[in-house]
Amino acid sequence: MMALLLKDVFLIRKRNLIMLFAIAIFVVLAGVQGGLVNTVMATMMPLLMGFTTLAYDQNDGWEAYACALPFSRIQIGKSKYVLALISIVVSILLVLIVGLAASVLELKTMLSNAVTQFTFGSLFVAINYPLILKFGFEKSRLYYILVMIGLMSIGSALSTFQKGPSMPVSLAFALPVAALAGLIASYFLSCSIMKNKEFSGS
Repeated sequence: MMALLLKDVFLIRKRNLIMLFAIAIFVVLAGVQGGLVNTVMATMMPLLMGFTTLAYDQNDGWEAYACALPFSRIQIGKSKYVLALISIVVSILLVLIVGLAASVLELKTMLSNAVTQFTFGSLFVAINYPLILKFGFEKSRLYYILVMIGLMSIGSALSTFQKGPSMPVSLAFALPVAALAGLIASYFLSCSIMKNKEFSGS
């Protein structure tokens, strides 16, 4: 599976230099200013780059080719989820490092932002990956835009109930647990889709 991950990383590095620059900007803004938009975009944009690897795979016929290699369909699907988790964790760590270096936001606020990043990132992947694997990247483009808008709207609604910049402890625990459960369910659904999917040329 490491070979599949490296393939995606090299693909992202080669074709998404401008996106990497934009991610760096949002990471700095999230670490220094905080805010829902900056925090979410610092995680969503790396995930969108992972989504583009799915588009390249489908357009280039990689999935059919990969089936002829010593990789199972489950490994191909799993590599996408592992890449997404790595992207989420790295974005959280980068925002925390910037926040600690800037020393502008309180630690509780930075930890709340980390919870927000993990929750939104996990739900974004959990909802969209099965759709992309089932219907293809192009047909699912509208769906992941709607999912992003929906998650942002829910986040804005929840933030209005907060009395301060940091979220309650109960919510800070419940949100990641729910998001992780959704991600696990999504993974098994995607595995089922991959098992039954027919690839052109395979």
